[in-house]
Amino acid sequence: MAHDDPYKRIIERCGNGRVALPDSELLVPLLKLRFTPKEAEFLSRFPGIPRTMDQLTALLNITAEELRTTMEPMIRKGFIRAFPDNSGTRYAFTDPMFFFYRMPGWKGEDDAWNRKIAPLINKYYVNHLGAEVLGYPSRGLRTIPVGKTIKDTRQVLPYENLLEFVDREDYHAVSPCPCRHRHRLDPDAPPCKHEMDTCLHFGMLAHYTVEYGMARKISREETLEILKNAAEAGLVHGISNTKTGMDTLCNCCSCCCLLLEPVKMPHLAPGKHQRSNYIVRVNHDTCQACGLCEKRCPVDAIRLKDKEGAPKQTEGKKLKPKDVKEVAYDPGQCLGCGVCAYKCPTQSLTLVRRGDQEEDIPETFSDLGMRFLVERGRDLSKIF
Repeated sequence: MAHDDPYKRIIERCGNGRVALPDSELLVPLLKLRFTPKEAEFLSRFPGIPRTMDQLTALLNITAEELRTTMEPMIRKGFIRAFPDNSGTRYAFTDPMFFFYRMPGWKGEDDAWNRKIAPLINKYYVNHLGAEVLGYPSRGLRTIPVGKTIKDTRQVLPYENLLEFVDREDYHAVSPCPCRHRHRLDPDAPPCKHEMDTCLHFGMLAHYTVEYGMARKISREETLEILKNAAEAGLVHGISNTKTGMDTLCNCCSCCCLLLEPVKMPHLAPGKHQRSNYIVRVNHDTCQACGLCEKRCPVDAIRLKDKEGAPKQTEGKKLKPKDVKEVAYDPGQCLGCGVCAYKCPTQSLTLVRRGDQEEDIPETFSDLGMRFLVERGRDLSKIF
């Protein structure tokens, strides 16, 4: 690669990170829309592991004042993430999933620039980047079930309990869904009927997004109302894929979500959202074969099939759906989200634990990041 080209240096820089930028005729035009040459040059040298101001000034050979002036607009644009804690604030370069697909969509702006970039990032993801994101075992989000759908709540672990998570967080924020935002600005994307303000943030991420105009602060009650409406609409709750420190709670549709929408893969992806630890149990005795579960399932894991040995329709006798149809369920495809069970009119569907097929959830974001790097065969000696 030509090292005098800042955009090629950004590509090379991401190539040894959590998510690389696959080659495409769309890539450099996209980068030029997102970064100025000066921004690209600066970010190609900026660390992806959080560093203090003192560490950054030494690493980049720049004064503290010049560093602050340079970083501030890049933080607002989602290129650099600020991590405040009791000892100060650290800063890190974000990755393509953040600077292309979370920002700028969190701002939800509809202008000429957004309408120009949205179709490009959609095409680039479906045809190129999606395989890089979905072609490995670990995911950035895991499914967390709709609480009322779990049969035995005594088995629910703390990191699986949606309401417990919401209750213990003291700072809540919401943004427009960046996935729906980019689809709605793309004339070639399929239409989406779902609400926009469903991307929930908590803790440090919530403070960051509110401070820099990417989200608005909301109450616990507003958060619960958003989650209730999402469950009613058949959206999948997707939470940060860790056991501790979770900061994101998405409400995903299969037509727009980065982890659920169809992408071009060289092989079958080993999943979408990281699955929950639950599968569906069907009570065939009470099921009326109404088909609502089939309509609501986001991953086609449940459907109606013709019942073997079903009676034939005869004149004068009206058959019910359950007389000729029955539920067919694929636990391997199932996310364990509870979307089907939540609205089942006869409560014939419930969630039960997967048992010996339970998911291996990372403890922290550092653990998750390391899994991304190892699964992609990155050179850990070059991570900075």
